[in-house]
Amino acid sequence: MRASILFAAVVAAAALPGLALAAHQRPGLWQLTSQTHFAKGGPQIPAELRARMQARGMHLPDFGAPHTFKHCVTPEQAAKQEHPDFGQDKDCRMVSGSWSGDTFHGEMACNKSSGPSHGSFDATLGGDGTSMTMHGRVQGNAPQFGGDYELDMHSEGHWLGPTCGKDAG
Repeated sequence: MRASILFAAVVAAAALPGLALAAHQRPGLWQLTSQTHFAKGGPQIPAELRARMQARGMHLPDFGAPHTFKHCVTPEQAAKQEHPDFGQDKDCRMVSGSWSGDTFHGEMACNKSSGPSHGSFDATLGGDGTSMTMHGRVQGNAPQFGGDYELDMHSEGHWLGPTCGKDAG
């Protein structure tokens, strides 16, 4: 259970900057692939928990493996020109964010009970708004990541079409 929570935290950190692009993306269904790498620290799974999980046939998540998901950008989100908030995550906020043509640079800060973090990211839209790339880094301090940590992220996305359907998240 704790490993899946850690995995969800890593995936969420990688996905947050993608929200910044909603203001310039085409509305519809997007597919995003994010990959993370800990330059410092990393998920801490105690040996005892690891052994119990393996004994139950549970596979440990590969935190560095690419994660692909779909996201629906509504026409309302696509029409907005301001930088984003982080939706349901009230512990994180944009410190700054600005567009220059098809590129975006943003700074974020989180004040979670597990520890503070901050990050920066740069994103570029291409293909007349049908593709995107994003690079970012999050730094912070959290026991589940071994204390001080640095998380590098890379995401790529492409527009699948104007209709979201039930596959969108």
